[in-house]
Amino acid sequence: MPSDTRRSHVRRSNVTACARCKARKQRCDQNIPACSNCERAGVECVGHDVDGSVVPRSYIKNLEDHVALLEQEIQRYRSTDQSIPSETKPGPEFVEQVLAQASFVSLHTSSYPSPRYMGTGCGLPLLRLLLVGLGASAPIDRVSTCDPGLLSIADLLPHEVVVQLPANNVSLRLIDVYLEHSDFFSPIFYRADILGMLDAAGDIPCLKVRFKIFMIMAIALQVLNRTDSSISITRSDAFFSAASRILLTDSANLLTGDLEHMEILLLMIQYSSFSSSPAGTWHIIGLATRLAVDLGLHDEPPHRLRLDPLALDRRRRIFWATYTFERNLCAVLGRPVSIPDEAIFVSLPANSGPSRVALAVHLIKFRRFESEIMQILHQQPPLASRNFEHYSWRDDMRQRLYEWRTTVPFHENPTQLAPMEIFDGYLYNSLVHLFSPSRHISILSADDLVFLADCAKRSIEAYRSSFRDGKLRFYWRTIHNLFRSGVSLIYCLKNWPQGRDLDTRSAHTTINLCSSVLWGMVERYPEGKPGRDTFETLYQSFQQSNTEHLSHLQTQSFPFADSLGFAPATLDTSKVSSGPIPDDSVLEDVSLPHLYAWDL
Repeated sequence: MPSDTRRSHVRRSNVTACARCKARKQRCDQNIPACSNCERAGVECVGHDVDGSVVPRSYIKNLEDHVALLEQEIQRYRSTDQSIPSETKPGPEFVEQVLAQASFVSLHTSSYPSPRYMGTGCGLPLLRLLLVGLGASAPIDRVSTCDPGLLSIADLLPHEVVVQLPANNVSLRLIDVYLEHSDFFSPIFYRADILGMLDAAGDIPCLKVRFKIFMIMAIALQVLNRTDSSISITRSDAFFSAASRILLTDSANLLTGDLEHMEILLLMIQYSSFSSSPAGTWHIIGLATRLAVDLGLHDEPPHRLRLDPLALDRRRRIFWATYTFERNLCAVLGRPVSIPDEAIFVSLPANSGPSRVALAVHLIKFRRFESEIMQILHQQPPLASRNFEHYSWRDDMRQRLYEWRTTVPFHENPTQLAPMEIFDGYLYNSLVHLFSPSRHISILSADDLVFLADCAKRSIEAYRSSFRDGKLRFYWRTIHNLFRSGVSLIYCLKNWPQGRDLDTRSAHTTINLCSSVLWGMVERYPEGKPGRDTFETLYQSFQQSNTEHLSHLQTQSFPFADSLGFAPATLDTSKVSSGPIPDDSVLEDVSLPHLYAWDL
């Protein structure tokens, strides 16, 4: 081929001299796939990648040629097979046909006396969510709908190249990342058990072990992506796809209605919690809570079982991880929980071992407070206490939250994956929830409004600091909390009591800060855009309708309460506001879950 013809295809902005020409200080004509010097010498023409590794200079061109070849194959396949659906996702009828295939499984006799119908515990909703969101990231074009009896569940997942575990030192690092995250938020596995899984993962018949270790690797990479956006989640998706294929091809041996079945569901929940849509999380949590009750994990096991301390703690870890996941999501969706706190008698996990586990146990205590707040403020009072005094309970809950914050266990090595700042964010966010207008406490006193504004301001500042330092994990939860704090602050300013000092400049600065953080989060979590846009609309409406209302207020600093020594105030009905200002309709009935198309 003439030299000028070959050089016409070179994009000089994207190529550099090859490694051999650089070393020999020769002029490189930068031809692809090999320069003239290397071609005459009969050696491979290589260059250096961005990370310094040596790669063939034809690497990108080969990839482009391979992609073009695959596209031609796909086009030819579509033109010859009329049964291939045109949509990128299977239709509802097709999904139901495949779900029917997985409806019945033979359970091990160690779990149940005979084969039985498991329903939700057999993988139907699990498979459905895989098809509609979690696992079907690529078009599913391989299955004909002409004969449902011949369908293969495995064909519903993209055909991936065989996934291999990384080198042992890399695997150990990913395990450390997983444990650092999981032990802090919701401990499930012990380190020794995971290392045992890693050793056994090379044995192909151990599908259950391979599934777990693939999921742990996938979750660890998702965690790293949260701390450093430059870390791609492509490898995480590959591990998840491999684990999903194992689950769907051998579900009868993996979903056996026992504790290992629970561990599989919890790994799915952990992974889906990092997904852009938590719809899958909601459905898998439903499976996990039902199975937890079926196994009696919400209660202490009978003494006749004579479980050793490790087995007993394993049961407790699994239950409280399920509890944490469910409470976390129900708090966002405003939905009732499936296992009420009154039905829970199991003890908390042992907090010996890594100090992170002690912090996780402390976070479980917070989840119980959060669950109580949701129940008291948004549900009917208990039947035995129809004369429940909500104001007294609220002041008592405030004191309990302060005590919880002051008793946080000491953590000797706080890290980006185990941040201590999260406890301040939890405290102020829960206080915002506690003092916001609710079904049973719809009228706020002047003191309540001032206190709520202070908590909202501190909550926004805490989330801003954590977001700046890369210490946030679940953006769908964080955006919800930040949105609620921002709306609460606007509500307080809208109904600010006369005679109370207010630094309007500081208030508007905090609201702008909330908006800025929401904008930053949406860059990492595009599904949060409706919440951000709604908050912008609220703030603009507030500015237009309340310029005169705020202008007469004195400009002083926020009268911050002592966050760790605030004395519960007695409700003064003489200072109770008369409710929202008439033109406050924009701020009423704002429910963040309605802003997202989660398809739950």
